[in-house]
Amino acid sequence: MNRREAVTHVAWILGGVFSAPTLQAMSRWEQIGSQASALRQSGSFLTETQHEIMARVAELIIPRTDTPGAIDAGVPDFMEVMLRDCYRKPAQDTFLAGVGELEQKGFLKLSPDQQTTTLKQVEAETQKTSDSSFWLITKELTLLGYYTSEVGVKASFDYQPIPGRFEAIKIKPGQKDFMYGNQA
Repeated sequence: MNRREAVTHVAWILGGVFSAPTLQAMSRWEQIGSQASALRQSGSFLTETQHEIMARVAELIIPRTDTPGAIDAGVPDFMEVMLRDCYRKPAQDTFLAGVGELEQKGFLKLSPDQQTTTLKQVEAETQKTSDSSFWLITKELTLLGYYTSEVGVKASFDYQPIPGRFEAIKIKPGQKDFMYGNQA
């Protein structure tokens, strides 16, 4: 089973949480793979500066440590495909306005600590409203992109095919899990 098939099966299991356009975008993302240049040539949704800002934001959300980070997983390119192909115009406009605000603040020229402080301010502002916001879309796409990538899955989960009957086991602290929601 390849990644595309796995994502399709997961979507069916979740009762259609993923919409058809989302699956089409993920299929397209699979076809593009890690060829960022192909994505850039096929009609960019973000400017190059905005793409760099989103790469930096995603990496601050899921930084590279002893495991790959968001950039290693291709999250910035994934975000661009999803925004262009799956999100409606109001959400796209909200997202672009948020990226534009970061661009106006000179986000890329800030130190990493200042960037983190800026994002904490954005998150604090987001908590004051219940509307879909730039920050919620960004976090959603960062997590979705990371945990549906091969790099993210391999870094976070441990696949152990076990034929036979199900037996519950206790997860040791620090042990990789093999499914969502298995932490006690």
